[in-house]
Amino acid sequence: MTTSNRNTTLSQPFNNKHFANIPHAACVTLFTRNGRVGCGTFDRNVQTGRLVSWTAVASHNNAANGAGRGLAGLSTVPPYVAVVDEADYTAETVAQLINYSQGFAAGDQYGNVDIGGPLRGILVLASANGGGSYASPEPLAPQGDNTPSEALTVSPSYEWNVNNNGDGLTTQDMYGLPTAYVYDSATVEYLREVASDQASLDLAVQQDGSDNAYPSILAEFNYYMGPATHDGSTATSKTCLEWKDVDGSWNPRCLPLGGNSVWSVAGSPLPLGYNAGDGRPVVWIAAGMDSTSMFHDMVPGANTAASNILAVLLAAQVIGGVKDEVLDQLYGRIGFALFQGEAYGYLGSRRFLKDVMGGFECQKGNEGVASVYKRKEEETTTRACLHPLRADLTFQNLGTVRGMIAVDQVGNLGGGKNFYVQGGESTGGFGGFLGQVMVELSTENYSVQASAASQNAQDDGSYPLPPTPLASLVKVSDSAYGGVVLTGYDDAFVANSYYHSHLDSTSKFQSIDSDAIATAATILARTAVAAAYQTEAGDVDAETAATYAKELIPDAVSSSSEGFQKLYSCLFQDGNCETFLSYATVEEKNDAARTGVDLGIGQPLKSPPNYYVSIYDLDNGQAAVRASGKLYGSLDDEDGDDVKSYGDDENDVFILRPSLLETSIFGIFNDYLGRGAFSNDEENSSAELVKCQSTTDCSSVSYCSTATSSLALPTCAGGQCICGSRSHYHPALDEAIIPTKNKYPNYFEIQEGDAGVSALYTEPFWDSGVGVRIYNDAGKTPGTWAMSMGAVAALVCFMAVYRLKKTLVKEKVY
Repeated sequence: MTTSNRNTTLSQPFNNKHFANIPHAACVTLFTRNGRVGCGTFDRNVQTGRLVSWTAVASHNNAANGAGRGLAGLSTVPPYVAVVDEADYTAETVAQLINYSQGFAAGDQYGNVDIGGPLRGILVLASANGGGSYASPEPLAPQGDNTPSEALTVSPSYEWNVNNNGDGLTTQDMYGLPTAYVYDSATVEYLREVASDQASLDLAVQQDGSDNAYPSILAEFNYYMGPATHDGSTATSKTCLEWKDVDGSWNPRCLPLGGNSVWSVAGSPLPLGYNAGDGRPVVWIAAGMDSTSMFHDMVPGANTAASNILAVLLAAQVIGGVKDEVLDQLYGRIGFALFQGEAYGYLGSRRFLKDVMGGFECQKGNEGVASVYKRKEEETTTRACLHPLRADLTFQNLGTVRGMIAVDQVGNLGGGKNFYVQGGESTGGFGGFLGQVMVELSTENYSVQASAASQNAQDDGSYPLPPTPLASLVKVSDSAYGGVVLTGYDDAFVANSYYHSHLDSTSKFQSIDSDAIATAATILARTAVAAAYQTEAGDVDAETAATYAKELIPDAVSSSSEGFQKLYSCLFQDGNCETFLSYATVEEKNDAARTGVDLGIGQPLKSPPNYYVSIYDLDNGQAAVRASGKLYGSLDDEDGDDVKSYGDDENDVFILRPSLLETSIFGIFNDYLGRGAFSNDEENSSAELVKCQSTTDCSSVSYCSTATSSLALPTCAGGQCICGSRSHYHPALDEAIIPTKNKYPNYFEIQEGDAGVSALYTEPFWDSGVGVRIYNDAGKTPGTWAMSMGAVAALVCFMAVYRLKKTLVKEKVY
């Protein structure tokens, strides 16, 4: 017996309260600018079929009909769920299964014609070991040709993913084909055995027409994730964001992907007032902080996210050990940025760079308002913009972008000891200088060399860049600015690195080179120092600049250090580690003391870590403004009689609840980069930092008094008082999407003047009962007997009660 959908509405956002009785992760639907990708059921009705091994299905098909469709040619195929080993879960396998399932005539006794065939879903089983070959679900050209992000990528035809057999499954629309990944080892073995046993039995039924396949083990999918069309047209992100109910009320059916990028600067903190920066050009050390896979609850991102994050954080730690006064004397400033949502159309880097490079205009005045109204007179209060909403406008005080040093996939070097420089001369003169510096910074154990890809021009005259934040800089600036990417691969991603796969982890499948990450962090830090040392006139050559950087940073990062090991454990093994929780708890208290609102700690990174960007709403990183007790995603108090004005209530404030990962990175940047001011005080340079639980505990700290900047005030970060806050959040949201003004958060619209180039990813609301259920079906004949026996039992009971009642009446006791 199947279970009907327990909540037939889609009025609530995604949640993960499965009614499933097996542990699994789902392949989900995403909408884009032009359609949809991913999996899901056709409608709110469940899809049910008996478990059948994919290999048995394929073998029978080939044996029965040669090149034909064996199962599809039979008129009595019962609905089935294909059980596939993860090594076989490829675009080719999915295409074959769909092909086998088609071609049924009307009137099929199982109703196959209603949904295009007997295939009701796919269960992907985790492999018992790491052997075999596995395909990356991303295309050969990630975020390139025929993907939603192709207009945003440099040389979109270049095939970076060829060594991982990229098959583009992530870009496929598998509407009507729910798919789940089962990872529990005991459950996997049971399902594998059942599916194999039932395959031969099912095929026998199909041949002789008998019904002896019962009892069967069935899988029931309840994974409706939105319709295929809207008002007769293709369903897209735009249609689901603009969805209106039959009564005309606006009731969106999805939310955009997004979150918050985190950026910071080395040296003295930036001033917070409007147009108060020193104008020094900035060279950025940058990377993405997210990854993806076919199963969004399983995105370990070991090589595609964790390695990059760790390298950037450690580079910040090394540079933070240099005195602020030394860094302040360099020609350029060094900035750090970890961008959110890079796997889905460069959400973080494009939004940040467009804002920083002159694309942002605050419609309520570029000087903005105090982010905490009651602190409006304080110089340490960040400015914010009401519409379009920005909770922090400090980015306006950054100098021009000089260039970018990005990092990508440095945890797996394919067993070698070579790093590669992507970009270099192909991104302009300064990029060429950065590339030469990196080569000069080769170490005894690891070499750095120009990649083959960066030396080969494409047919259109461009040089390929991997899908990293540097691609955003080149595209947003129209090639006016460039840089380099330090990678662990040459002209293609390393084989068996499982790019954007649920297998990109440290268990069973690949080995992460800790020493390589530590070396990459050292190279990043020294390259940034060399870049800041070189003036605009270019009067310092690469060798001289590299020598200066090595003298300023003589000690390399060690993978055996306590700091490295703690961060490694958090990023690769336990995302809810004590270190991250410590930083996040401090930032929670700091923010509560500053705003008067305690929002708690944001969404966890989970254990093991999960680097999927997630949806963007009030609980997941969307900033909001509270005016007279009412929340808005964006506010224009001149538009609408019932709209509150900011400042009418002294408790008006901007609020933001980043994820645990984002909050932890914010605190870590503050901690590492705030120590440069502490080291300026020679008398206290060997003293231990004062312990704290929040910034209020740091008011009596004296060692920040000699800092070169008046903004280097005592701040609590990670449980220690450091000097000055240097970290900032920036929204990572598709450039075409803005929060609707004068509306509660979670409502978004496509902004006027949309260039039509962004990917525009959104995730539909899920039903509250989504999941997969496995159960034993007694079949038709046993079911009939059970019903008959029940009827007989009921009749017997009725007659007994009737006779008893008559007896009691007769005896006058009733």
